[in-house]
Amino acid sequence: MSDVIPEPWASQKRALYILGAGFSAAAGLPLAEDLWKEVCRRALRMTGRAEKFSEDLDNYIEFKARAEGKILKQEDVNFEEFLGFLDIEHYLGLRGSDTWSEDGNESQVIVKTLIGQILAEKMPNANAIPQLYLEFVKKLKPWDRIITFNYDTLLEQACEAANIPFRLGSQRYTEVTEGGGMLDMSDAASDEVVILKLHGSIDWFDRKYYRQREEWAYRNGHNNSVLDDPIFNSPQNHKIKPLVEGPRFLNDPLREVYRLLDVKRFYADPPFFLATPTLITPSTAKIVYSQKFEEFWRGMGRDGGHGFRMVIIGYSLPLHDEYAHQVIYRLVTNYQDIPVERVDSRRQKEPLVMVDLCRNKTQENDLKQRYRFVDWSRAETFLSGFNCEVIARL
Repeated sequence: MSDVIPEPWASQKRALYILGAGFSAAAGLPLAEDLWKEVCRRALRMTGRAEKFSEDLDNYIEFKARAEGKILKQEDVNFEEFLGFLDIEHYLGLRGSDTWSEDGNESQVIVKTLIGQILAEKMPNANAIPQLYLEFVKKLKPWDRIITFNYDTLLEQACEAANIPFRLGSQRYTEVTEGGGMLDMSDAASDEVVILKLHGSIDWFDRKYYRQREEWAYRNGHNNSVLDDPIFNSPQNHKIKPLVEGPRFLNDPLREVYRLLDVKRFYADPPFFLATPTLITPSTAKIVYSQKFEEFWRGMGRDGGHGFRMVIIGYSLPLHDEYAHQVIYRLVTNYQDIPVERVDSRRQKEPLVMVDLCRNKTQENDLKQRYRFVDWSRAETFLSGFNCEVIARL
């Protein structure tokens, strides 16, 4: 992707928020362990082509036994490691011509679709967003930046319900060329909160594959009326909108990604293998697919230092996000170590705010060990989960 003009509003970034699954838990959405149990339960009951999941799971168990001497039952499998096993197989094309699609092999597609189905079922309706989240988004200011590892759409729906403008990309452009892009400096763009979903989302779908079929039909004298698609040419007339409005670079992997606005209706009976959400499964090898979201990561190692508030909610640096450890380290270090005078001598940096759920001292110590790079003397901790006390602090 081409470089862009450095944004002139860096000093205006009031806050940086980092969100994990604990942010959404208060709305009834499952944490990782419960989510994967339900994914597995549903996947193992599926038939037809979807039985490939069970076959792949058995192959992984055999691999662990013969390659590492570890004897596992299905319920003992670490699903992040299993999904990492699948990701490596797909990324390296080990199945050759049997590779299912760019979205993954059959089991990966099943997992992605089931993640979408389960989270869509658990999501509150748009008119029933818990007040906690409405109060949170009302605290946001233009150019606040939110980095989230969550797949659900709770944050976006809360912003929409509270009329908080936001965008789902780092920048919005008025013009792009091979040499760079012209940033949108309109009042509308300047009022937006920036939300970066680093692992994708259950409501993101890529039109590229349908577009390629359209081009094939045109070359062969057909029109698109012969092309069915569950999202982009469906009798159900699903409501969609571009992920980020405005021109995009031709080599932007997210250029043709759209948001599906009626996710509950779609996932009530999802078309497995025909439409796969654009997301990265929670595997130990997810870094191999990070290029899809390159725009979000680009320059993040320099971020954090220009803000006056940093808040981490419900992200406990899980082991399968080892690659993110380096990123969070850099953001926190920048925030805590760069003197405020280098940003704006008229402002003061707030202490880092850490929000998590620790039920005992052991869990608190484990959290602080994972975040051992934090200067805790310059941090405030809220260890009873995301709640009204946190909102009051913000």
